[in-house]
Amino acid sequence: MTDTPKNNPETEEGKKAPNFDEEILDAELIPEDDNKAETEETPATDAADEQEEPEDGSDQVEEEDESDNDLEDPDDEDYEYEDDEDQDEETDEETDEAAEDELAEAEEASDGEEPVAAAAPAEPKKKNFRWDSMFLMLLTCITLIRLGYLYITPLDLSAEESYFWDWSRHLDLGYHGHPPLIAWINAAAASILGVSAQAVRIPAVIFGGLGLVGVYFCGRRMFNGEVAFWAVAAWLATPLTAAIGLTMNTEALLLCFWSLALYTLWRTLDNEQPKTFWWLATMLMIALGALSSQLMLAFPALMFGYLLLSADRRHLVKKWPWLMTIGSILCILPNLWWNYQHHWAGFKVATTGSTPTLISYAKELFAQLAMLTPITWLLLIFLFFSLLLRCFRWQKQTKFLFFFSAIGLIAYLGVGYKLGVAPNWPATFYPAGMLLLAAWGCGEIGAGFLNGLRSWFPRGVKLGIALTFIAYLLPFILQLGFLPLGEKDPTAPFKGWQQLGKDVGERLQKQPRADETFILSPLRDYPAATAFYVPGNPQTYQWPDSTEAHASQYTLWTGPVDKLGWDALILHDANTPLPEDLVAAFEKIAPLGEQSIKIGAGGERKYTMWRGENLLSWPE
Repeated sequence: MTDTPKNNPETEEGKKAPNFDEEILDAELIPEDDNKAETEETPATDAADEQEEPEDGSDQVEEEDESDNDLEDPDDEDYEYEDDEDQDEETDEETDEAAEDELAEAEEASDGEEPVAAAAPAEPKKKNFRWDSMFLMLLTCITLIRLGYLYITPLDLSAEESYFWDWSRHLDLGYHGHPPLIAWINAAAASILGVSAQAVRIPAVIFGGLGLVGVYFCGRRMFNGEVAFWAVAAWLATPLTAAIGLTMNTEALLLCFWSLALYTLWRTLDNEQPKTFWWLATMLMIALGALSSQLMLAFPALMFGYLLLSADRRHLVKKWPWLMTIGSILCILPNLWWNYQHHWAGFKVATTGSTPTLISYAKELFAQLAMLTPITWLLLIFLFFSLLLRCFRWQKQTKFLFFFSAIGLIAYLGVGYKLGVAPNWPATFYPAGMLLLAAWGCGEIGAGFLNGLRSWFPRGVKLGIALTFIAYLLPFILQLGFLPLGEKDPTAPFKGWQQLGKDVGERLQKQPRADETFILSPLRDYPAATAFYVPGNPQTYQWPDSTEAHASQYTLWTGPVDKLGWDALILHDANTPLPEDLVAAFEKIAPLGEQSIKIGAGGERKYTMWRGENLLSWPE
């Protein structure tokens, strides 16, 4: 360090005053807030390094202080500020020493173990603001893209979407296989936007965006903005999310309320004295989720499992977890009453009905891999296994996310193997899994031997973005006829229904008694699709199967008992005979021939039409 020249009062006029040592001034004039910020940003692993650095009270600094004292000018405002800082120097040193003592105690408490999910230090507001801004831009872009896609997509409503829409014309407290919220939302959308495919699907875009907000804020609260952003990015970069965000089904609502419930529940558990507001918010999210899908009832079960096996078990002896659960059940009591009156029809799930085999089980796993992209899904499964081997070293965040992801997936794999349920069911447990995966990928948690594969996390996201982009383009590519996939076309369930409605509408007008002819089918899909796509949106009916093999909400509603003596335009799959009791219910059945609708290169939907003349009776 160069000697600082003394301030000579006899300095010649016009000459510049000597420059004082900037390093000395910086050491003494650092504001107290900056010292605190540096202490907060210092990782625990660097505590020992901080202790080795010279403190403000070292000999070197003392010598510099003496040199500066000789230069002080009592009339200089800068030196007055310097004197004020010197008076607080001892307080700053005590604060730094206290922070270092806390870090040392934390290291001793960990017994030298590698932290698996240690709480991340608070980030500077400026850095979190950067990730918040990036998330807001991402959310805005994906929402606008999805809304625009609804108006250019060549895909029709699926039969299931039309089925849920038809519920909105018969509002009730419950429906076959599902709670009533999706019908209520469809009714609200129709009253505001009218009857159109876009009006049906716009709520899916809105609720999909709200679900992303829940994932982001949950990750931000648990770790930091970086982890939260990459969790959302990884979740968006999956074909599964692309499909759910563009189709109006119960999964779109369930994922929204499940993700928001993760955030509100964590807010209650992350505070020693949680605010009542967050318990009530969690109760509301569970109630709305349960009114969307019965799978939401797994949320309280997983919550109590987590509380029982974690340091948060103290909440079990408090009132709010129990009041929250009871309150959620009270909110769905009307739906439970409806189910009681209808022989619990709302809890009857749709299954394949086939006997499970190892091959079918392998297909289920492959479906998960395809919906989540190979790299992301495999990394997630490997992460689950790696963390399971280190379960006695888990911290709070890891255990919470593991319960709401891995435990749920394990339960699904067991139930799915037994029942053959739909492969989209486990989507509920992936938001927490994505948070866990992003925290590992960003280095916030460790997973032993798997840490060497962290570089594959961004690769998985990039692959997911590419596959999701292809998924958005696939309907347009298939429309050109380049890929004759036939029955393997993944977009087949969304094709041909509008043409079916047009053909049936034209045939309906040509019937001898067009004003006294209704649409009927032994299957659910034909009444649903024709109710939406036939001009005028007529009331359609499904013949009730005595075996309930094809039971649906149509079989619960009152049949056309006020239409005895009417004719019916009957639709059924090609090469499939009509049920005998249906044939007996009409005075005469006249075949109208087989029809075929092209649904892409190499694919077609075939069905047969009959005219039932003079309805004689309808099953009670």
